[in-house]
Amino acid sequence: GGLTRSFAVMTQQLSDARGAVEKTMGQLDAARANLQTILDNLTSGVIVLDAEGKVLSTNPGATRVLRAPLAAFEGQRLAEVPGLADFGQSVQQQFDDFQVERLQHGLDHWQHAFELHAAGNGLSQDAINIVARGAELPGAARLLVFDDISEIVSAQRAQAWGEVARRLAHEIKNPLTPIQLSAERLEMKLSGKVEAPEQAILTKSVKTIVDQVDAMKRLVNEFRDYARLPAADLKPVDLNALVTDVLQLYGAENAPIAVQCELDARCPPIRGDAQQIRQVIHNLLQNAQDAAEARAHSTGRPGEVTIRTRLGDSGQRVRLTVQDSGPGFAENILKRAFEPYVTTKTKGTGLGLAVVKKIADEHGARIELSNRIVDGAVAGAQVSLSFALAGDSR
Repeated sequence: GGLTRSFAVMTQQLSDARGAVEKTMGQLDAARANLQTILDNLTSGVIVLDAEGKVLSTNPGATRVLRAPLAAFEGQRLAEVPGLADFGQSVQQQFDDFQVERLQHGLDHWQHAFELHAAGNGLSQDAINIVARGAELPGAARLLVFDDISEIVSAQRAQAWGEVARRLAHEIKNPLTPIQLSAERLEMKLSGKVEAPEQAILTKSVKTIVDQVDAMKRLVNEFRDYARLPAADLKPVDLNALVTDVLQLYGAENAPIAVQCELDARCPPIRGDAQQIRQVIHNLLQNAQDAAEARAHSTGRPGEVTIRTRLGDSGQRVRLTVQDSGPGFAENILKRAFEPYVTTKTKGTGLGLAVVKKIADEHGARIELSNRIVDGAVAGAQVSLSFALAGDSR
């Protein structure tokens, strides 16, 4: 009887233990499922790496932020993912340096800002700016968490340039009028009192001063306009009508480069500020004509500029595109083309695209800049903006 009772007790204990294990496993599965749900819905990117920098697991946020199909490269080094070679190597270096610093300073994580550039010749908005934090996990694994801070960086740069523009406009404008008046007064006082050769020199010198003062005033006005760009007054706007209106300024027979126009009659009204969008069209056409004319002079071939509108495939947005046959953008310029004073021109402030970018941001428009590649060679540049339809507040 005692043996039977002992056996029954042991059987019950095994059953209780099995039940406890099953309960624990169920709790672990639930916790794992909850963790996976959290990771899948995080806006932050999360990557788990091994000590060699190989990707063990990722979440959808990582794919979205880095714009790379990370899940397809699990088991491979992060630096081997197309477009992420520099990023992967930098992250590995950060972890290697952290091994030393953790022992010396007792740190539990590292944090660093990275700037990533998309592969190819295009630029969508700006380069990807991310801030990443890394930490060691049990079992020689490494955790990398990061966020896209591109909009924050862009806003900080725009604010800084706005302050620079305001100060330049104030400091430069004050002495310009006295300089011009003094030169003109000097010419009036000396006119007719000097010999003909000296008179010619005087007239030419005064004209040079006045012309340069006028150029400086235009420069100041451009900086002032950039710094004081008003908030957009968003209303339904006929983009095709605006393009047609602005093109009248470029239709003269003596225009250096003819502009080809391709308007999509299906385009519905967009949500925008008519005055600001008119300025966008003008800036893009002026830049395109300058670029096409510069290349035409160097090659002897006629330059081309095309402006077109198109209703997107989804029917939810309208795209405005301006392309030229100019020399395109060098890679270092392409990455920073929307920043003020970044330009390839010998003359100019580089504010044209900066203003376009600022207006695009006000409208919530998507902007893309790229070199046009034909037969493997750069055949010009292309700028596209995608506007929301009237009534669409997204």
